[in-house]
Amino acid sequence: MATFYIYGITKDDGNVSDPDAAIDKYHYIDSTDDKCYWDYRQNVVEKVKSGSVVAHTYRDGKVGALCIVKHSYIYNIDYLKTLPNGDPTDNLSSLPEM
Repeated sequence: MATFYIYGITKDDGNVSDPDAAIDKYHYIDSTDDKCYWDYRQNVVEKVKSGSVVAHTYRDGKVGALCIVKHSYIYNIDYLKTLPNGDPTDNLSSLPEM
């Protein structure tokens, strides 16, 4: 199973009140080859949902919070959400925008 270490995000241009649901692309390091990639929200979400990928935030060279799949009934989309780990800055919406 691969691990994606998400180090950056790209938000869509829509007016979305949930900052995690506003993320359109994830920028990550793939543990299988240690290369940097980016991919659209739905592609990454599908990999996490299928169990083929585990995703964590990655800031300043440290593995952070675990990401899980959530569903927004307001926007009717699935997206990644970080599980609280005691560090309020260790979440997807606080990662650098790329």
